[in-house]
Amino acid sequence: MKLRSLFQSRLDITILIAFLCALSGCREINKQALIDDINAYEANLNEVHANPYRIITKELFNAKTQQAIKEISETDGTTISSSDCYFYLQEIAASIQDGHTRIYPPSYLFSTENSVFPLKLRYINGSLYVIDNFNSEAVPKYCSILEINQIPIEKLFKESSQIFHTSLEDHVKWVLFEDYFPILLSKYLKMAPPWRVKYKLNSNVKVTELNAITLKEFNQTGPKHDNKYSNYSIFIQDKEIPVLKLPGFSYGKAESYQHFIDAFFNKYAESPYMVIDIKENRGGSGYWGFYLLDNLTSSDYQIAELFEFKVSELMRKSIYAGKAGSHLQNAKNGEYIEAVNHRMRKPHETPKKFRGKAFLLISEKTFSAGVVFAAVFKANGFGITVGRETAGRISFGSDPITIKLPNTKLKGSLPSAIYILTGEDPDRGVIPDIVVSQTIEDYRIGRDVEIEKVKDLIQKDMISQKSSD
Repeated sequence: MKLRSLFQSRLDITILIAFLCALSGCREINKQALIDDINAYEANLNEVHANPYRIITKELFNAKTQQAIKEISETDGTTISSSDCYFYLQEIAASIQDGHTRIYPPSYLFSTENSVFPLKLRYINGSLYVIDNFNSEAVPKYCSILEINQIPIEKLFKESSQIFHTSLEDHVKWVLFEDYFPILLSKYLKMAPPWRVKYKLNSNVKVTELNAITLKEFNQTGPKHDNKYSNYSIFIQDKEIPVLKLPGFSYGKAESYQHFIDAFFNKYAESPYMVIDIKENRGGSGYWGFYLLDNLTSSDYQIAELFEFKVSELMRKSIYAGKAGSHLQNAKNGEYIEAVNHRMRKPHETPKKFRGKAFLLISEKTFSAGVVFAAVFKANGFGITVGRETAGRISFGSDPITIKLPNTKLKGSLPSAIYILTGEDPDRGVIPDIVVSQTIEDYRIGRDVEIEKVKDLIQKDMISQKSSD
């Protein structure tokens, strides 16, 4: 069995723990019960998902489910492990190639004693680099990984990428690959430690052997998100340029976020320039993004070209039902209803509006509500976007509804709405006005290439203004 799991874009360490622990499942499920759940999942998909066969055809999806059922039927014994159940179902969900279509890892399998690969990795300009080594100095930081057990890293990526439930572009899948590679080897690729690692540093190529560490050890050195939103300043010609950095649109209470945004714009509304950094914004509530954008304009602005719900019994009972308004009452299951007031937004009243030049920083790690924010920002001409193409398309499934499968008790999400943002190519992410790339040397010395580009742009703008005076 090939890799059979992995989900969503870059998540916080809590979700990572849940994911890893799911892989160690010890319960056994009757094979026929799993097959029944696969059929139940397909039925749920067809009932709830607003546009399931946009990327994959229904025929190919059916062929994939039948292949999974065939594999399950031909395995030895009458039962299958709970972790393998998850793998089979997640691979089926991932074939839809939508970031909001996935199976959640089972919570009853939580454990911090799973063995993981002891290197933290980052994909930069076509190579996979080591940015941290836990409990091992055998592989130096900032080298590139070439092979594991004599298998090229590109082949391992290709093997893994089929199960990432996100858009098709490789730049997105490499982000997921770098995040989850420490657990892929043993849990998916079935490559047990110790691992023979071939790496390159400068022009030197070497091979070494690495042992596993526990998830607990990995977690202790993992990313922290204590600072949920923050701001800082850069200085150009002694002018203070505020930078608003938002790693997500769902951290903390909405009231705290609103207070933070209000205070930021009260302080910096008169600034000639402003930078908004959502390079690693993984999404959340679109409302948070709109609340911020309201401070950039006094005029109504366009949010989307299309926002429609597919009516189903689960959708009627969901928290999103109110977006369909009164039309939902008379609609039949399977019908599509336009979301209420989705195309245009009237900004809320703010004490001060920003009238200067705004710069938005985006990257391949910008996802979901972060993509919504970037698309609306760019389409409405609120400023200049700098960075790299976002992880999510501007056309995607949204407003996910949770489902629960009857036998495995696994839960998952299915988008109940079609969301097409205002933008250029619906099958691409948000493409920045100014593209900048990063090198491993940039990363090593801590150079923020997006900020450096913005500094250069502001410097030139200041010079231009002085020459015109």
